Amino acid sequence: MPSESDRIFSAIRNEFWELNLTPDICAALLSKLDHCKVRILTQEISCNFKIEEPQAIIENNFLCLPGAGLNIDFRKTANAILREDHLSGGQLELVLTSIDRNEQLTIEIPQSGKNPLSILTKELIKTHDSLPRAATFAAQQRHLCPCCIKRREKTRSRISSHPLYHIISFACLLNEEVCLDLHGCMTTCSRTFLPVRECHPEGIISLASMDSVIAIDLGEVFQSIGQLTDFEGEKSTIFQCYNSHGRLLLSLIQQNRKLFEVWGQMTQEVHGK
Repeated sequence: MPSESDRIFSAIRNEFWELNLTPDICAALLSKLDHCKVRILTQEISCNFKIEEPQAIIENNFLCLPGAGLNIDFRKTANAILREDHLSGGQLELVLTSIDRNEQLTIEIPQSGKNPLSILTKELIKTHDSLPRAATFAAQQRHLCPCCIKRREKTRSRISSHPLYHIISFACLLNEEVCLDLHGCMTTCSRTFLPVRECHPEGIISLASMDSVIAIDLGEVFQSIGQLTDFEGEKSTIFQCYNSHGRLLLSLIQQNRKLFEVWGQMTQEVHGK
């Protein structure tokens, strides 16, 4: 006889279930999972990582997962959709989309382990045959002037023209942990890891470790500011990275002065030309 989980997986096939998701319900769901995979996607950055035995803390409209460095602001969430992911062999995904439709958070729900899906089915608002507009990325990206468009195209065609490319590559060569703070509107996330791989196809630079992958579209990073600061009691280098509208996208931190020294050399070379 099929389990309740199997019946729900079968029922949702080719449908999109819109849910009344609150921080409390999301926390109850996560507490039932032995593990889950999380994906954060914006127009500039993507981040994938795995969480073992997720435990959530709720504060006002925020859901925090301290062990994963993840915070979700439900005030900035437009809707929550439960759907089947055809690319992962029929796994179910819970997808939260921000109000401005520029950000998505996906929680992959494994079929094995405890059965958490009954928690979500009680919160069903309605079903859709196709993905509703509010649950999709905005078709139009932010407006850029002709100079910024040209600069973005140059970076994407030749990624080594961006100074942050050299900083990130050097940070990986040092064989020291890197902390990346992602500053989204709906989600913020802090990941500290030792990168074991770095690649850069078509303007995208990716950092990978055993359980995390972070990809940055350097064509969307229009300003980077480097400085020395105290981080966890040690002198560290921090880079604040902004888009063309001056919004902070991410911070990169490494506990050494070497990155800042490299940044200073690069700055001198640029001003010396």
